[in-house]
Amino acid sequence: MSTAMRSSGEAAGRVVVGSTVLLMEYEMSELVRECRYRYPGVQVSPKVMAAAEIENAVAAGDIDIGLTLTTDPADEVPRIPGISRQSLFRVPLVPVGLSFSPSSPASLLPERPGPCVERVLVVDPDCAAQEVLLRHLKVEYGIDPPIMETGSTRSALSLAGAGLGVAMVPETAIDADLTRDGLTVLEDLPRTDTYVQALWAGSTWLSPAVSAFLELVRKARGTVAQTRTGMRTLQAEASLS
Repeated sequence: MSTAMRSSGEAAGRVVVGSTVLLMEYEMSELVRECRYRYPGVQVSPKVMAAAEIENAVAAGDIDIGLTLTTDPADEVPRIPGISRQSLFRVPLVPVGLSFSPSSPASLLPERPGPCVERVLVVDPDCAAQEVLLRHLKVEYGIDPPIMETGSTRSALSLAGAGLGVAMVPETAIDADLTRDGLTVLEDLPRTDTYVQALWAGSTWLSPAVSAFLELVRKARGTVAQTRTGMRTLQAEASLS
């Protein structure tokens, strides 16, 4: 983990960024691309980690910056002394599955009114964002379905498309190809807004490379905001043509 500065004053060095798999799949690639453009001397080394591991890894010096998700952006209190925690951009999650799962036997249908959920597909069981659906089903309908860990959003979508459960995934993961395969956003289940949180050690001095990447992440809007901005631009151009 270098702390170098180029003679021109530009930040240079290596930054190890630990990220949950949800963020690695849909946010990190854009952050790395933007960092290479703005800070060509900074090398970002992404590392996929479970949400529960990230803060300990920052404290131990195994990673320079940790990126995880929270459902409470006001909670910036570190769990470990000496760690700084800051909430950043929004990442909307949506529940997806088949509108009716043909593999669900009648015995699994809830006796009381409510959604038919055979199982909940979770990408990272330690991620706070993945608890929203389970909590909703328990509180609102008394349903306590089994959990299947998928390891990736792509696997969660594939299993949901096969009728094997319901998954909470980033809104940006839903596209026309998926809807043609029969997947749909389940409107009778809750959507939720999650927020990226950055974690780093210390509250004062940071290496130039770490400072540069942290500044970039603080200014990021997320892929959802960028996609919507791009769509509005295309619509405006189309209306003028």
